[in-house]
Amino acid sequence: MSRRRHGQPWHDSAPWRVRPAAMALLAALTLCGATAQAVTHLKRDMEAPPIALRDQAGREITNASLRDRLVVLIFGETYHEKTREACATVDAAVQDARLVGQPITLVLATAQEGPVDQAKLAAVDRLPPNIAQDAQRRTFGAYQVAVMPTVVVIDQRGRVVHAFAGLSPRFADLLTDSLLYAAGRITADTFDGALQSQPTTRASEADVRAERLARQLMRRGLDEMAAEKYREALELNPRLAMARLDLATVMLKRQRLAEAEQQFRTVLADHPNSLEGALGLAFVQTLRGGGELDYAEKTVRALLARSPATPRAHYLLGLIQERRGKADDASASFKKSAELLLERAEQE
Repeated sequence: MSRRRHGQPWHDSAPWRVRPAAMALLAALTLCGATAQAVTHLKRDMEAPPIALRDQAGREITNASLRDRLVVLIFGETYHEKTREACATVDAAVQDARLVGQPITLVLATAQEGPVDQAKLAAVDRLPPNIAQDAQRRTFGAYQVAVMPTVVVIDQRGRVVHAFAGLSPRFADLLTDSLLYAAGRITADTFDGALQSQPTTRASEADVRAERLARQLMRRGLDEMAAEKYREALELNPRLAMARLDLATVMLKRQRLAEAEQQFRTVLADHPNSLEGALGLAFVQTLRGGGELDYAEKTVRALLARSPATPRAHYLLGLIQERRGKADDASASFKKSAELLLERAEQE
């Protein structure tokens, strides 16, 4: 393949082989920003902290104006990839047939100053109709938002049902359960069971230390040492989804595809809606090529339908199209991925 103007081609001629620099970028694009944190200060059934927002028409959005409706309050920014992914997941969750007839209000709270670019917003699929600004960060402060996105479910009485900081592999499932519980469609025992099945219980402090050290080693490029520590953490606690995803990323970088696939499939077995797990498995299939490209492309297009502003998915689609010899389509996908990344970087 001839060189493209923006740099080296991503692969050599047959047999297909991804260059080391491209492989490092590929792995970084796959799973960056996936870590989620627990929200410990917002307890179930506590009165929701004060909400003081203004929508794009200048109307106030407050606790009183939201009373008697289920509310999903999303803290983030319109340019932020993970915020957009959270909005798409929330939009899908409220379409659940078990919630038909239930009044639900979705609010995206941003700290952006000045008017929101409506033209850009119109191009972003599945953002909530209510986009409200909190330029003084009063509501952000009241909810102690430290991670984008943070998502809070509030019931008709104005009380907290559940809160999420970041996107965990089970975000979609637990968000749906939170809404069903708030709507009275499932019992408290059922909801508690769903929450307790999260892979958040630590067997000991040893797995925490091993996972933290592994991540530090990975950032320094010490992949083999990082992999050893991730395996140690997973041996202590097999339900550490983020550690498993990170280990799979290391295996991708080392082109140990069978090991990477095993880790991604384990994540997906526990968390079928994990975007990171699905993208990772699609990367493995893309690198193998052949008949597996069909499976990879089907996965990527489904992910883009669910979250169209995901640079990693557009990048992977470009790799698939390039592998198929569709140079123009690949160029358009790479361009879209770069535009989304640049847009986010310019606005951060």
